[in-house]
Amino acid sequence: MPYSPSSNSTMEKSNTTLRRRLTTAAVVILRIVIGATFILSGWAKAIDPWGTVYKITEYLDVWDMDVPRALVTSFTFLLSAWEFVWGALLLAGTYRRVSVISLLLCMAGMLPLSLYIAIASPVADCGCFGDLLIVSNTGTFIKNVIITAALIYLLAHNTRVRQLYTTHTQWIVGGVLTFYILLIALIGYNIQPLVDFRRFSPGTSLLTDESEGEEGDDEAEAVYSFIYTRDGLTRSFTADQLPDSTWTFVERKLESGSENIDDGLTVTVDGEDILPDILMPDGDTPLAEQFIVTIPQPYDVDLSFTNLINDLNDYIAERGGTLTAFIAGDSAAIDRWMDISMASYDIYRVEPNLIKELARGTSALVYLREGTVVWKRTLSSIDPAETGRHAASRLDETLDPAPGKMLRYINWSLAGLLLLIWLFDLLLPREKATATSPSGPSASPVSSTESTDK
Repeated sequence: MPYSPSSNSTMEKSNTTLRRRLTTAAVVILRIVIGATFILSGWAKAIDPWGTVYKITEYLDVWDMDVPRALVTSFTFLLSAWEFVWGALLLAGTYRRVSVISLLLCMAGMLPLSLYIAIASPVADCGCFGDLLIVSNTGTFIKNVIITAALIYLLAHNTRVRQLYTTHTQWIVGGVLTFYILLIALIGYNIQPLVDFRRFSPGTSLLTDESEGEEGDDEAEAVYSFIYTRDGLTRSFTADQLPDSTWTFVERKLESGSENIDDGLTVTVDGEDILPDILMPDGDTPLAEQFIVTIPQPYDVDLSFTNLINDLNDYIAERGGTLTAFIAGDSAAIDRWMDISMASYDIYRVEPNLIKELARGTSALVYLREGTVVWKRTLSSIDPAETGRHAASRLDETLDPAPGKMLRYINWSLAGLLLLIWLFDLLLPREKATATSPSGPSASPVSSTESTDK
């Protein structure tokens, strides 16, 4: 068959067009997948900043590093905002070079860290997605390898695909996204997370359903040891060999089996869970209303909160309920708190991790109705004047932060702003550039604003 230059040229153009379309499809897919991954990671960290602070502190404790909590908190805000904002900009194809480079800088630290935790397993999980999604250490490393490879591909090809926002408005989009994620984090840090992914979220009963445990497998039954101390000596005892009253209870440890994720909160006194006695003083039905004050670090609490707690105790007592404090610490810390606060309410020692899971913050208030969590918030977010400003029948409603309603309002505001910016962007003139895209003469021209995008 004779050689035909025109047919060869047509084939080359067809191959070029196919490669360009495949590249475009790959870039769009990677933008969505990688961008959404960073959005989810940053949002999960920001929605529960205290959880991220606890996870970073866990790393620091393993490495025997003493870092001020203010620095850990600042890094938490920075990391969550960095991942969320640059992930969202990548998904929108905005700041097409800078967004990829910024996320690669993030992976330059995350990839070696995930390799370390996959090998050494210093922590149970990396905490990449907070309590929203638990990923194994090995799974985290594999995920980070895939993300890094995808970002390297985008570094070479991301600018070949159009962006959602032009350079005229992309800086506004970045500012709106930054404000949004920092607002979410500030609310989560100062009040409570707007979405609670932990076991004791609102709507959850703190009472254990014993019938569920009887239906489970025997091999899943949790076996505990109980740590006691006396005269400087610390020993571990089994449930059927508990010591006499001269020993002081320290903590309970899980030795085998697994704790049911649906279990209620555990308050252990002398090796026995007394939470049902706290929630159901008459032994049959839980109290109609209760306040629980959580203090995971008694030496870090603002002592001015003692007056607020006493006022809350008086308020709930008028309604026929009780206020109980759950404190983490040794007997000296609890005695100190009782002396300083002049508490007329019951105080119990509870494991620190359980307190942190029940409510975030250095001190918080949890409102229960018939043993079920209704709402929770930090004591620092409560105006002391509120206890005397409203009638007893309305105070519990006034203190409810209504996180679901708040989050819906913030999310709809963000969506509306981004839509308005996009519509405004469509009205701006888009001049055609004289240069063509890197794909060759057959490629479609790009706008001048896109050709200068960084």
